[in-house]
Amino acid sequence: MRRFAFTLAAAAALLSACAAAPQTEYYQLPDSAFHAPRQTLTVLNVVLAEPLNSSGLLYQTDPHRVNIAQKNLWAEPLQQALSSALANKLNRMGGAFQPQHLAAGKTATLTVYLDRFQGTFHGHTEISGYAQLSNGSIQSFQVQTPQQGDGYGAMLDSLNQGLDEVARQIAP
Repeated sequence: MRRFAFTLAAAAALLSACAAAPQTEYYQLPDSAFHAPRQTLTVLNVVLAEPLNSSGLLYQTDPHRVNIAQKNLWAEPLQQALSSALANKLNRMGGAFQPQHLAAGKTATLTVYLDRFQGTFHGHTEISGYAQLSNGSIQSFQVQTPQQGDGYGAMLDSLNQGLDEVARQIAP
């Protein structure tokens, strides 16, 4: 009888350990803390497609499905993080950009529309969309960057490299 009780207690302990919910983890883009240029001439706005507007990171699991992570979340709204990161990258190339969320009522003169910003089952990340200047000119982009390693941290490093390329393509 003791053996049965011990086995039952061990099984219950094992099952409760397996049932523990995974912890929520928060992620930041590596370059998302805005560093203001000496003079701001251009206000940058980023507009996200609906799936990107969630708080979870996106990962394409097969040719037809995109998974929005439930426990791996953005530490700040993705639209703001991308606006700051992209402004920083453009400023390092000689631009004078400020994210619209920090521009206190100024109208954007460069708007970047993103429809993809995600990891994929192919082992790379994808960023696609287009940039529109206030004069109406449009520059489309589609960037794929190899992901080095597994996990969301490696995915963010790859997405950050992809943003470097997007900045090169849309720089005025």
